[in-house]
Amino acid sequence: MSYLGALVLLLLSGLAGTGADTTAVQQPRLAVRADSAAAGRAVLELGPVLDDDALADAVRSGLPLRIDVRIELWRDGFFDGLEGGEDWAAVLLFEPLERQYVVRPATGPARRFFDYARARNAIESDYVLALAPRRAGRYYYTATLEMLSLSDIEELERWLRGELGPAVSGERSIVNAMGEGAKRLLIRLLGLPSRRIEARSERFTIG
Repeated sequence: MSYLGALVLLLLSGLAGTGADTTAVQQPRLAVRADSAAAGRAVLELGPVLDDDALADAVRSGLPLRIDVRIELWRDGFFDGLEGGEDWAAVLLFEPLERQYVVRPATGPARRFFDYARARNAIESDYVLALAPRRAGRYYYTATLEMLSLSDIEELERWLRGELGPAVSGERSIVNAMGEGAKRLLIRLLGLPSRRIEARSERFTIG
């Protein structure tokens, strides 16, 4: 198969995976709620945000997948007011030499897994946050999840420049270097795994 033909097949398979993404999952991918037993502290619920073959393929190809979630506490009123916010983040990557998936949370040690499903399970969980109301009132939470921020794109661009380095020095062929780099860049241009998901909690009362 020609290189152009392979790119076309990759494009079609990526688009097919994107189309299936919105119908296959029944439970919410992202939710946020107030813990009534803990003075309304925010609880972040990550559902099957990584349940996608295109995401798994992107990680296996070497793209580090960064998941950023911004949780905000809003006071409900005539004019809603922002009372505070908290960030949650994790990075999922694949190390080909060890053939292991690595989950790196924003805080705490990294965890290693031998398959994508277990790495998924380590991320898709509930997280009790420190964010909570500090005075009486009526509130709600919002959460915004993003994958692959601008910094990740810049890291990918640096990777591509490094991938071409050995070819320029004669250690590798330019054709092979461009082939691997183009494949990864194509995955990014297809919007995989770039995602943005938003959620909002029910209103709750403190005090």
